[in-house]
Amino acid sequence: MKARHLQENAVRYFLEVVRSGSLSLAAQKLNVAASAISRQISGLEDRLGETLFERRKEGMVPTAAGELLAAWAIRTQLESEKVVHELAELSGLRKGEVRIDSSAGFSVDFLPMMIASFRRHYPDIHFRLHVTHAEEVVRRLREGESDLGLTFSQIPEENIHVAWRLQSRLVAVMPPDHVLARRSGLQLSQLSGYPLGLPERPIMLRRLFDACCSRQGIVISPVFVTNSISALLAFVRYEQGVVVASEMTVREYIRAHNLCAVPLVGQDLHGINIELNTLAGRSLPKAVTAFIDHFIREMESTPFISAVTS
Repeated sequence: MKARHLQENAVRYFLEVVRSGSLSLAAQKLNVAASAISRQISGLEDRLGETLFERRKEGMVPTAAGELLAAWAIRTQLESEKVVHELAELSGLRKGEVRIDSSAGFSVDFLPMMIASFRRHYPDIHFRLHVTHAEEVVRRLREGESDLGLTFSQIPEENIHVAWRLQSRLVAVMPPDHVLARRSGLQLSQLSGYPLGLPERPIMLRRLFDACCSRQGIVISPVFVTNSISALLAFVRYEQGVVVASEMTVREYIRAHNLCAVPLVGQDLHGINIELNTLAGRSLPKAVTAFIDHFIREMESTPFISAVTS
């Protein structure tokens, strides 16, 4: 591959088609004609001697060569952004930006508190937090749309580097006067018969809960299901209900609202992995690495935390 073949516009158009999955959507986002994008991609394919897309009814799907070029283009784009950020730091225009994607559970109290404690030391660093599900967090990291991903995880992901990992135990959250609140631990079967709130099934914590119930032959039907952790916690307060959650994501909310968290114990209930991830092999901007360092220091100073960093 010759560098002169990779002209800026052609690669930019190509990358948008990869992200959008179609010429028409890419054209809308770039505000150019679809025919112009098609010509640029065809010219790029001719110059490289490779077919970059399979053109299917459902859209444009990258070939192996297309995936290789996309990975290169994303890394090049990220490196360019890093240089721009660091030049801005030198000029004093701004100190940098950190883009974080996270699962919903971390957005209620945990990440806002972590960001606030960091900005007390670095007030000129700005943050963007995007809340989504675990699979989307990984996709956005791979495509350079975010710098960090904080999410629940069960299996390793290709091209994703784990900067920090914690196994957080599962707890049943309830009002302090609930009949179960005085227990030192709860079996899954003991939740049956009480108003139970759970995340929707695509959310990893719910998948873990359902798998444990299935292995133990337990059927528990929640009365309230949502993709909002805030709504689940409000359900506890207003319904005298019980909600299953990761201890780490709700501990500050529990303190603030005088709720009780009882650990779930028994077979399969060892907890759920929480990971802080970056794109493997990427050279991160200084603001991002500073926040990672701060995050790990804060977590290691928490008494019940036992995390793995790399």
